[in-house]
Amino acid sequence: MYIVLAILIFGLLIIVHEMGHFLAAKAVGVRVNAFSIGLGPRLFGKKIGETDFCVCALPVGGACVMEGEDEESDDSRAFGNKPAWARFLILAAGSAMNFLMGAVILVILSMGMKTLPSAVISGFPEELGDTNGGLLVGDRIVRIDGENVYEQSASKIAYLLSRSGSDTHDVTVIRDGKRVTLEDAPLPRRQFAGSDRESFGITLSLEEATFGGKLRYAAAETAEYVRLIRLSLMDLITGHAKVTDLSGPVGITAVMSSAAKNVGIDVFFDLAAFIAINLAVMNLLPLPALDGGRIFFLVVGLVLRLFGVRHIDSKYENYIHLGGLVLFLGLMVFVTFNDIVRLIRG
Repeated sequence: MYIVLAILIFGLLIIVHEMGHFLAAKAVGVRVNAFSIGLGPRLFGKKIGETDFCVCALPVGGACVMEGEDEESDDSRAFGNKPAWARFLILAAGSAMNFLMGAVILVILSMGMKTLPSAVISGFPEELGDTNGGLLVGDRIVRIDGENVYEQSASKIAYLLSRSGSDTHDVTVIRDGKRVTLEDAPLPRRQFAGSDRESFGITLSLEEATFGGKLRYAAAETAEYVRLIRLSLMDLITGHAKVTDLSGPVGITAVMSSAAKNVGIDVFFDLAAFIAINLAVMNLLPLPALDGGRIFFLVVGLVLRLFGVRHIDSKYENYIHLGGLVLFLGLMVFVTFNDIVRLIRG
């Protein structure tokens, strides 16, 4: 049941994304020829007005096919004949809808919380006394090693402390109403008495979950997920993470179904929110075949017009996007193969 639910979530993400493009296109008067779930040969569907709503054979992605999107067209309603602001709006709308979907899920989840985590330190292990690395009870942690503290749960703060691989950290706190920065504060991960696992020895307080607090928590969680995606990309670029660490739909579906079964449905939908936000951010990267790549070419075209070049030949841009699509499909095959191997090995 949970696997089916995870697959339905993926399908909903695709529909929401393409619906963003569709609604934006309609809003600025662009003709939409087809709206498909999946890619490749058309299996079935129905034409409503000027648009063919259909399901295609390959269950990877979807498409909102607009007139004049990939070729020249004399139609005044063609995508390519619309002003730059309208094209930007259409291209960004898919990611905006996914981002909104993720944020809404987090808001709904926060509404069921009775208490909220706080970045205010409530205590330390007994052997440390009343201080830890210069931190004091009552300090509100606001920044760790150059990263703002958005979502205040102990796990998120522990994640930021563990990223540097060092036992010393630059920590900024609010103390007695003043901003205080502790440079090279000694905060090693270690095992304390009465605990069966290592920690940084920081206990945070909880606060009452008011309506406004729940909204702020959901906003902070959204910002936290965006940062997690940014840091993960940085790790991939710098070599701290490997391509083999990536997961595709198969691996993510397995993780989501396992979380729902073993932890709870709240964790399942929290993962769904993260995936929605992840899709929004990743799709805006300036890479060929992605909406971000098309936005990049749109900006380059505007810059070139300042130097007297009227436009980039769409033929060459399409070649680049086609090459990018081939590479992404190859990466998808590689990642899916790794996912299957990991599942078989257990």
